[in-house]
Amino acid sequence: MNMYSYPSYIRTTEVRSGTIKVTGEQTLYVDPDQAIVSIGVVTKNEDLEEAQSQNRQISNKVVQSLMKNDIPKKDIQTSTYQIFPQYNYEDGKQVFTGYEVRHVFRVTVNDIDSLGKIIDDAVKSGANRVENIQFVNSDPAKTYQQALAAAYQNSYEKALTLSNQSGQQLNPYPKSITEHSGTAVIPYAPTAFVKAAEESTTLQPGQIGVTASLTAEFRTK
Repeated sequence: MNMYSYPSYIRTTEVRSGTIKVTGEQTLYVDPDQAIVSIGVVTKNEDLEEAQSQNRQISNKVVQSLMKNDIPKKDIQTSTYQIFPQYNYEDGKQVFTGYEVRHVFRVTVNDIDSLGKIIDDAVKSGANRVENIQFVNSDPAKTYQQALAAAYQNSYEKALTLSNQSGQQLNPYPKSITEHSGTAVIPYAPTAFVKAAEESTTLQPGQIGVTASLTAEFRTK
């Protein structure tokens, strides 16, 4: 897992008699090692049972395709199953035309290098909806803890600089530490698309930025 550190920034600094308070943050960038993608089958027919039967047959083929690409059953979950009546408007009147059945699977892929092939094979098997591709890191807590430690170290170094410049002696043990909410910037592929699978789909996962920030208050003398 590659990891990159970007410089921390001090948002606010407060110096008053006996204390120095600093607020800093640190962002680490890591490579994603998982992808979560929604793959679905949409069928339409005037008869509801026929639309459901067609959807079921194609959905089974899509699931088999996913499993042939080493996706375990536990990582293939139905996220949406919907039935929509379909209507057209003719001469200002609503005319019933049939039913649309939509079955969408939430698929977790642990080998993101194979994601393009997995999508292509699913489309060849009958999937006609691919959306919400999200690249994630399987251990975000570890990255956040590293970012948090770096944020504290930078805060301490800033406080030390300020104490030296103001002629004070810094107590290295903080009086208080307040952790702020952490954030993660997760890269997404385009929201929705359908691939014809005539050539291999190439997807760029980018990197995930994890930010930690805190406020530390140090005593001086």
